[in-house]
Amino acid sequence: MAKILITGGYGQLGTALSEVLENEDILLTDSDSMDITDKDQVKKVFNEYKPDWLVHGAALTNVDGCEENPELADKVNHLGTKILAEQCKKSGVKMIYISTDYIFDGAKGAPYLEDDKPNPQSAYGRTKLEGEKDARSIVGAYVLRTSWVYGQGHNFVGAMLKLADKTDGIKVVNDQFGRPTYALDLAKAIRDVIKKQPPLPVVPAPSAVIPAEAGIYNVTGDGEIISWADFAKEIFELSGKDTKVTGISTEEYFKGNQDKKIAPRPAYSALDLSKSKKAGLSLRDWKEALAEYMAL
Repeated sequence: MAKILITGGYGQLGTALSEVLENEDILLTDSDSMDITDKDQVKKVFNEYKPDWLVHGAALTNVDGCEENPELADKVNHLGTKILAEQCKKSGVKMIYISTDYIFDGAKGAPYLEDDKPNPQSAYGRTKLEGEKDARSIVGAYVLRTSWVYGQGHNFVGAMLKLADKTDGIKVVNDQFGRPTYALDLAKAIRDVIKKQPPLPVVPAPSAVIPAEAGIYNVTGDGEIISWADFAKEIFELSGKDTKVTGISTEEYFKGNQDKKIAPRPAYSALDLSKSKKAGLSLRDWKEALAEYMAL
């Protein structure tokens, strides 16, 4: 039985992990039980629990909030990850780091491979990428890049359903493309990494050039690449609501939110799933997963 320490333990992914890892010895943590930006707290938890694995899902994920407070985003997403990676190395703990499609600029116009060059456009994307680099260079972590995650907690699906209860029509961006990911399916892929341990390269010296693809797997829902407006339409169809979805451009969305700072989003951030499929880490079609989630 593996001992698995999970950061962000009470968020969407952490909740899903607690379900799929119910037969393992797991410890769920949040900022109250282990502040990942505090070296002493991290060391104390590691020394007391003595984990075999760390699943690092904690992050500042409010994209616009990160843009408004980039220093805090860097402290949590980057420096917090560095502290955890250093402790994993000292304690001989294997690390899984959850990353994001927002490390790309979305200009490619085709699904991104693991070794495509990142070019984040937002504070969120930049700080998550820096976290990736440290997780890989310090401890040789598995990096799982994902996108558009929903599960038990605050997410796009719930937000759309709440809006539908208040209005007959909703405007949703139709020029940003990707694939949704059900947190429960992502949690199962993480479980498979722990069980199967796909090949990883030897961790290079910190000064060495690290291949961009080293230890990285794209893990999202499979199937059709869609816009946020398409996602909303599928949600309403499955829920039996007659809410009308009107597609708008990102530019229109920005104009309608001039009173707050909106972070740039990648226009096309779908991830290529070929490598993860070969490693046995593929997820099911997002439509099938969404239907199951909506039926709960």
